[in-house]
Amino acid sequence: MEKKSGKVRAWELDALRGLAILLVVWDHTMYAIGYIFYSGGWEYSANEALMKIGEFALDYWGSDWRLFGWPVFVFIFFFVSGTCTAFSRNNFWRGLRLALVALAVTGVTYLLQEWLDMGNVYIQFGVLHCLALCILLFAALEAFLKLTASRSKYYRFIKAGVYAACAVALLIVNYTCNVTLYEVNTSYTTVPDATPITGMFFYTDGWWTADYFPLLPFFGFFMIGAAIAPILYNEKKSLLPGLDGKWNRFLTVPGRYSIYIYLLIQVVAVSVLWVVTYAVTGEIYFFG
Repeated sequence: MEKKSGKVRAWELDALRGLAILLVVWDHTMYAIGYIFYSGGWEYSANEALMKIGEFALDYWGSDWRLFGWPVFVFIFFFVSGTCTAFSRNNFWRGLRLALVALAVTGVTYLLQEWLDMGNVYIQFGVLHCLALCILLFAALEAFLKLTASRSKYYRFIKAGVYAACAVALLIVNYTCNVTLYEVNTSYTTVPDATPITGMFFYTDGWWTADYFPLLPFFGFFMIGAAIAPILYNEKKSLLPGLDGKWNRFLTVPGRYSIYIYLLIQVVAVSVLWVVTYAVTGEIYFFG
């Protein structure tokens, strides 16, 4: 357990979230290299180094490591985010702030795509949008339980039971109505666009943009984490305080600032790739 700026933390949760966000950033960077820079110009640059890097990125995207690894680290990210709701003083405000950041990302990427003709960079409902909606929906349920059951001596068990029931229900709905993450990874399979908002809940072709995370199955993962929080972290303390130390900083620091790390590294990575591209080829690709 740590106390930073008046906020109690469990280092193991920060470390898991840090690992997950670094892997997500790695995944997105490989996509940018393979499908934006390599396909947009490196492939024809005659520069052997750029071509090998681009081919490596494409090989990664078609590998078993990504096929089976991506669902695991995305599960970790949403699961830990759900668990961390126990440490937040105001989940509604936390979700609202993240929603504003997500809307800003949508606005910026729309301008980049439509005004600067930078290709398929628009993000309509990505990981930040999905996480923000998860937190806001959870905050509403949390407020309802506080209003109706907070005086019970079994309150934390009631919360855990309700959250677990929600997780099971969400995953059943996902199983019966949505495509699997395996199908998404291998063939970009989607469900029909039954209504204009179907894509907010399930994978649909009409909502597919540069980054796409519908509510399901990820809200189910989030609620699994939320369900264990009242049991394991009711005291808002680390379960492994004796193992905390400087050795885990390379994971806990990204975990504490995961959203900022996600946004910053994305911008830095693409900027560096542009600079390298220009330095090596004398061109900057505004890909389409």
